[in-house]
Amino acid sequence: MDKVKNRSIRDSIIKYLAVCFIICTVGNLILYALFDYLQSWYVSKFVTVSLLDFFTGDDIKLWKELPDDMWFYEVLRYGKHIVVALFSVFCIWVTVKKFYNAEIKTPIDTMIYASERILHDDLDFEVVSECKNELGELCSSFEKMRKNLYSSNYELWKSLEERKRLNSAFSHDLRTPITVLKGYTELVKKFDGRLSYEKQSDIIMKMSVQVERLEHYTEKMSSAHKLEDIIPEEDEISFDILCGDMEEVGKLVCGEDVFSISAKKNEVSYIYNDRELIMQVFENIISNAKRYMHKEVKCFADIENDKLRIIVTDDGRGFSDEALRKAWQPFYRGEEEDDIEHFGLGLYICRLLCRKCGGDLYISNVQNSGGKVAAEFSVKKSESR
Repeated sequence: MDKVKNRSIRDSIIKYLAVCFIICTVGNLILYALFDYLQSWYVSKFVTVSLLDFFTGDDIKLWKELPDDMWFYEVLRYGKHIVVALFSVFCIWVTVKKFYNAEIKTPIDTMIYASERILHDDLDFEVVSECKNELGELCSSFEKMRKNLYSSNYELWKSLEERKRLNSAFSHDLRTPITVLKGYTELVKKFDGRLSYEKQSDIIMKMSVQVERLEHYTEKMSSAHKLEDIIPEEDEISFDILCGDMEEVGKLVCGEDVFSISAKKNEVSYIYNDRELIMQVFENIISNAKRYMHKEVKCFADIENDKLRIIVTDDGRGFSDEALRKAWQPFYRGEEEDDIEHFGLGLYICRLLCRKCGGDLYISNVQNSGGKVAAEFSVKKSESR
């Protein structure tokens, strides 16, 4: 509020009193004139004729006999002072009422209303006052306070929502590595000690790799206050070894007879990116594909235009038109979803991690049937990541 244009309550009182004085003065003059006219009219009723004196030029009025009790004349004579006083009091009362309502009551009511809403944690309103005095400035201060409280509460709410999303994402992403570890455990139980020493060592090593991945991913998630805070750690990754890891994880998650992977041979043998995040995206994608597949899940990996592409398709019903538009939204679940363990975060997390790793995520439908998810990652070192 511009203080130069504001007027104080004292200035407002002077303005209202000046207007009241003018109205009172004009009104009193009119009342005096009206009563004088009525008095003259009453007296003129007893004048019979008016003659002109030939010598002096003055009017000579001939009177009828005046009544002994001229009560009406006396009423007019003294009543005009009473009426003028009452009119002055009325003008002052109206002025005070107008001043109170416009300059005091309205801003006070506004502040009381604002206080009650703030007391009930309702900040979705605006404190508006047209007063230009000190109380109007106080209303403006209330509005600034409300905006600050609203901003603070909004930031707190956003922080809690981000933490909720982070925790949900963490819970969501733990499921697939745990499934992989359970697959290795069931494999050991299935053979019940009949595995060779080399095979047992191989399984233990692979389980150790999964545990190490879980440990690294947990550290990333624990140090982040929100998903956007996750920072990829670039490492040199062998493309062939990465494809082998994806094949093994895919078969453990989906089943050996269900999952298949193919890779395009190219000149690039190594990529530079965050292995844990790439595998996390892959595991999320194949977990979704397994949920919606009919008989099989296929994966294709290649490197083209400095991008690692991982394409996963299934032979299920594919994405609905609504899912193609809204699948990126956090906690989105289709109307037919009845899995209470499905958070609706998979594609949202995958897209965010892909972009963190210098790529992106794309969803579409296969021409015949089924869904298709393509994840891209940068393969070169980048100082910005």
